[in-house]
Amino acid sequence: MNKDIKVVIIGIGNLLLMDDGIGIHIINELEKHKLPQNVKIYDGGTGGFKLIDLMHGAKRVIFIDAVETGKAPGTITTFKSEDVRSMCPKKKYSLHDNDLLEVIKMVELLEHPPEIEIVGVQQKTINYNTTLSKELKDSIPNIINIVFKEIEEGCSIPSN
Repeated sequence: MNKDIKVVIIGIGNLLLMDDGIGIHIINELEKHKLPQNVKIYDGGTGGFKLIDLMHGAKRVIFIDAVETGKAPGTITTFKSEDVRSMCPKKKYSLHDNDLLEVIKMVELLEHPPEIEIVGVQQKTINYNTTLSKELKDSIPNIINIVFKEIEEGCSIPSN
């Protein structure tokens, strides 16, 4: 594992809207694990251009967010930044995709943009409450495993 490569993980969502908060729930779970020193995790809230500052100096950025893919609730789908660009404006995949798409476009203009991956989780219920649906709660271990695989992969990419 290359300790010089900075990996940033950003959970996006609103904890007050049930499954919309899955990204933040995952960040809270990741805080319970011992992560490599070069991995930084952040609560990105509901997105916006403040996310750009969180990515400063990163070689790889992993976003975790609720998505709308039409699949079964709790289904995990990973996207690259180019997948998001090609899907928008054709179809809305994330509750925050307009902000996230704009952030991705801005970051790609930087001299050394990071590699961006989105770990999307099909939401079931968006309503005022702070708990996740059973399906998303049950998917947390699988999401954490995927994030750990992404961290391992991200820490092994060659630095420029």
